[in-house]
Amino acid sequence: MSEADGEVRCMLLPLREGRLLLPNAVVAEIIGYRTPDPLAHKATWLQGRVNWHQRSILVIDFERMLGRPDVGSGVRQRIAVCYALNPDEGWPLLGLVAQGIPRLLRVNREVMESARSGPPGDSPIRMTLWVSGEELMVPDIDHLQARLPTL
Repeated sequence: MSEADGEVRCMLLPLREGRLLLPNAVVAEIIGYRTPDPLAHKATWLQGRVNWHQRSILVIDFERMLGRPDVGSGVRQRIAVCYALNPDEGWPLLGLVAQGIPRLLRVNREVMESARSGPPGDSPIRMTLWVSGEELMVPDIDHLQARLPTL
């Protein structure tokens, strides 16, 4: 957060139901969706792996992780390549499926301070906040990284 403007620059990722909000510093790149190579992992939320700049990343369907049904993919689907917060523990990068084209959003200090949050590591959702009357979910990247299998 910049002290001068009191805002956090974020990326807003559209989902089938709702939106994810990620700090810009966590997002390495938004890439076009490509079908991930399947894994021998039984988790329905783990779509598989894709290559990005000669690196293998696991692709997570965040909504399936929350227990929502799979309603298929859209033509504007993207993958947000994100930096893990603990790159030495498992996968240094992970991909989050977006159901449309992400956009930039600045979130001010008052909104961040009024966010509902739970203890870190307990849930895929780190906090929930309201911006312009819309509920936004901030994922717990540490929780996501901890749930990824070692391959």
